[in-house]
Amino acid sequence: MIFSRLLRSCCLFILFLSASQIQAADKTKDRLYDAGVPETGFLTLETDNYTVPLDAASGWTIEKMFYKGQEFGLNNGHYGTVLRPKGEQWWGTGHKEGGREVVHKVQLIVDGKQVPITKTGETINGQRIEFIKDSTIWKFKVRAEITITNSEIFERTRMEALEDCELDLLYYFMHCFPPTSTKWMAQLPDGTIESGPLSHSKKMAVSKNPSWVAQLNPEQQLSSLCYTPRVIAGNQSASMIWDLDRYHKYYLRHNNGQAFKKGETLDFTVIVKAVPEETGDWKATRQAAEELKKQFPAEK
Repeated sequence: MIFSRLLRSCCLFILFLSASQIQAADKTKDRLYDAGVPETGFLTLETDNYTVPLDAASGWTIEKMFYKGQEFGLNNGHYGTVLRPKGEQWWGTGHKEGGREVVHKVQLIVDGKQVPITKTGETINGQRIEFIKDSTIWKFKVRAEITITNSEIFERTRMEALEDCELDLLYYFMHCFPPTSTKWMAQLPDGTIESGPLSHSKKMAVSKNPSWVAQLNPEQQLSSLCYTPRVIAGNQSASMIWDLDRYHKYYLRHNNGQAFKKGETLDFTVIVKAVPEETGDWKATRQAAEELKKQFPAEK
């Protein structure tokens, strides 16, 4: 009798252990990201002036942006990098049509100290917060860096082709600015200033290669300034604002159809800055742009 009970207990334990191992294997099989990288939830990075939640499910990209409590970057579209291989569908960030961005590693450096990322649902405070992500988007190895300080949001993305490939389209950076912005201003590399209205035209505004672009939001009395130390250049590259009624989405397009050889690399930066007390004469914005140029000199 006692032996039978022990035998039955052993059998039940073995069955339980086997079921647990199968369940663990199934969970590992269902993972998209590498082990140890959270796949869902938000991690919020916060300095004195800026608050930026990162969305794990969307490839650990920016979810929205706040300046002193004002939401100047919306969460009704994707940030980060997306691409469309020739003849295929979209890859990257939250896109699932072609394939997802696979995140391999995430790192956080707060005021010079490494901080492990083991879970989401937390707010990280500091004066200088550096977030580094290593991932793969289709046939490209990607390293994306986001550095938040009290004065700006710095974004740098490096890409390397893992094999010969061809794209229909690559949007290097994207930002969802509010539809309450009413006009834009841009400066070309030769110093020429251009401007135009934002009126929910359902068209693309700007569509050139400026060194910086800004959108004026009278409701918030600020402008959203985006400066590229090295102007993004590729086949039919352009800076564009999609002038819709749900957002004025700012795209930095690297190419509209381009082939890459294995090992070929891309490396670009954009600095985003909310400029307060912009009255509409662009004085504050132009001054902020000149300050960014001094801080981050133009590159070739």
